[in-house]
Amino acid sequence: MQLGNYNECSVEEELPQGFYVKTEDGDRVLLPKGKAPKELKIGDKITLFIYLDNEARPVATTQKAKAKVGEFAVLKVKDVNDAGAFLDWGLDKDLILPYNNQLGELVAGDLCVVHIHLDERSGRITSTEKILHYFERDVSELKEGQEVSLVAYDFQENYCIDFLVNMRYTGRLYGDPVATGLHIGDKRNGYIHSIRINEEKGGGLITLSLSPIGFDALVDKHKDSLLKMLKDNGGFLPFSDNSTPEEIRDKFGMSKKGFKKLAGRLWKEGVLELSAEGIKLV
Repeated sequence: MQLGNYNECSVEEELPQGFYVKTEDGDRVLLPKGKAPKELKIGDKITLFIYLDNEARPVATTQKAKAKVGEFAVLKVKDVNDAGAFLDWGLDKDLILPYNNQLGELVAGDLCVVHIHLDERSGRITSTEKILHYFERDVSELKEGQEVSLVAYDFQENYCIDFLVNMRYTGRLYGDPVATGLHIGDKRNGYIHSIRINEEKGGGLITLSLSPIGFDALVDKHKDSLLKMLKDNGGFLPFSDNSTPEEIRDKFGMSKKGFKKLAGRLWKEGVLELSAEGIKLV
């Protein structure tokens, strides 16, 4: 069986407590009655997630886990006790994040960026915030200028933010983290600014941008949405040089520098009027 993953199973036996199913590897696992479809019967084929119950016995469920063994995930802390933090990963039994796998003090409600794996000694499903050696090193599928999904997982004060890239790689955004308004676990799209191959470490060093690479790309991405916002707001928006980077990021999804470049281009084209109060359609 694939523990901490989805398994194709066939129903073999029905008992008062549930159904015994057989995985493609020939393992028999209990599917509790409360987690089985009402119409399920012997001989049916069904896809089930298999994990360990509180007594470390394999158990199957129709519930959908938020992530599988071998994957990264952004999960919320439900509880903290002497054993560690317990994360909501979509199942009745929460996922443990042991104290020795944490990077700082956690409380209920916090978001964690973790890697899920099987503990080598106990064989139990566990997680860790110490994710550096789980990233993929081969970056041959990536290219400069490519749009990618990002998850913020580490902040270096006044220096940079490290992101999960496409939930597989790690990349770095240089600059003041405060100006981005991002927090641990926040998701957004970004762009690959550059990739530098590190022969010694056998991988690529990815530098990121939150704006499209190249001015033409930035205009193409944001021009139509900016003009639509203006039309939807009577031809005026109160954003200018006096607006904060956070205000512009929240409204337009771009940096203040990018916003000023785009507004300047549209002003030169005769599309916008610029003032200290905001921008206006001509």
